Amino acid sequence: MRSRSYRNAALGVSISALLVACGSQPTETTDVVDTDSSNEQRDTELLSVGGTLFNIPSPAQSAFLLKQEGLAYQKDRTVALEKGEAATARGNQAALMGMLGADMAYVTVYSDGQRAMATLQAIEKLANKLQLSNAFDRTLLERFRNNLSSEDSLLQFSGAAFRSADQYLKNDEQHDLSAMVLLGGWVESMHLALVDPKTAGNKNLMARVGAQKTTVEGLEQLVDAHMTGDMRPALLSALKDLRASYEGVVYEYTYEKPVTDVAARTTYINSTSTVSITEDQLQAIAAKVAALRNLILA
Repeated sequence: MRSRSYRNAALGVSISALLVACGSQPTETTDVVDTDSSNEQRDTELLSVGGTLFNIPSPAQSAFLLKQEGLAYQKDRTVALEKGEAATARGNQAALMGMLGADMAYVTVYSDGQRAMATLQAIEKLANKLQLSNAFDRTLLERFRNNLSSEDSLLQFSGAAFRSADQYLKNDEQHDLSAMVLLGGWVESMHLALVDPKTAGNKNLMARVGAQKTTVEGLEQLVDAHMTGDMRPALLSALKDLRASYEGVVYEYTYEKPVTDVAARTTYINSTSTVSITEDQLQAIAAKVAALRNLILA
């Protein structure tokens, strides 16, 4: 199948919920309008880890897309919260923090405030294990707890928290942990999309999965450059296998300079991309994502 879609922008939207409750407020941004007539979109964040730049999709926007495309809520497909308590290796703890952050975006979008609160508590415990508690802003935590019924507020707080926590790790030069948080969040977002059989045949969701071809390459390079410890060889092998499953997927991106209307505080995104992916390729990718997720959760 072919689907013309996807803009490369993260202005004016809440970005990923990979970490929570760290203290910086969201900055004022402009609205973003996609000029692609198909009106399909992929929101990404340009990130830097150890001097390497790459794009990674927002788990919050991934969750929005699942709901928009009519996929049913599946709480039992999220990470079991006790996994965080059982994790002992720092790499696993960081990856689980990323996974739980993606889950929190998912349960929030599907209006499960009780699960969101429980997930937040699990993430707090992991942060304490990783000695990241100094990065937590208790005022923001309370605001989060008091706005569990507001989807927009929760995602806005999560976006602010992600930026702050990511910067906190980098300031401490903990690039290995930052890399694992990002990897975990991406894997879990992909899992939530691929675990539902309705994704096959849905052109928007299949195109989103196909567009991750370049992200997989970037994540493999990220783990190769910054990961240490016993998990590194197995993660690299699993990512290599996942990259191989994308070999037949065609993803082409055409950049066009965005145009900003300062008076209207609106940025128009003119870039387009084309994705070609079959259902067989989708199933192969799903199997490799499941293997990678199981490796992290083992």
